[in-house]
Amino acid sequence: MTRRRGAVLLLAGAPLLAFAGCAAPDPAREAREREAAEAAERAASRRYLRSWDAVWDALLASAAERRLAIVRQSREAGDLDLRAGMSGLSAGERVSVRLAREGDGSIRVEIRSRPVVEFSLPVDWQRVLFGDLEQRLAPRRGS
Repeated sequence: MTRRRGAVLLLAGAPLLAFAGCAAPDPAREAREREAAEAAERAASRRYLRSWDAVWDALLASAAERRLAIVRQSREAGDLDLRAGMSGLSAGERVSVRLAREGDGSIRVEIRSRPVVEFSLPVDWQRVLFGDLEQRLAPRRGS
C-alpha cells in the first residue's frame, strides 16, 4: 500500500514539478524582452534659450492640448511623465519628458516614448511635442 501511495503522490506531483520549471527566471528571455522594449523606445532632445518656466508651461499646455494624461510631474526636478491613450493604431504610449539646465543658460528637453504594447504603431511624440514647443516658444513677430 505504501508503494501505491508513493506512485499516486508522484503522479499527482509531476505536473507541479513541470510548472515549477516554467516559473524559473530566464535571464536570456528577460534580456531579449528588455532589448525589444529599448528598440521600440524613441528618444530625442533639443535645447531652448528660454526660461525654465516658459519651457515647462509650454510642455504642460501641449500635453493638455494633445490630451496626454499626466502620470507624474515635478516642476523643480524637470520630470514629466505622460500617458497617451489608445488610438486606432496603438494601445497607448508612455512619454517621459526631462528638462535640464545647460551651462550656456539654455534648457535641454529630452523626450522619450515607448508603446505600452510591443506590436503597435505609436505616435511619434518627439516630433509632435517638439513641434508644439517650437510654435509656443518661437519669438512673436509683428506687434
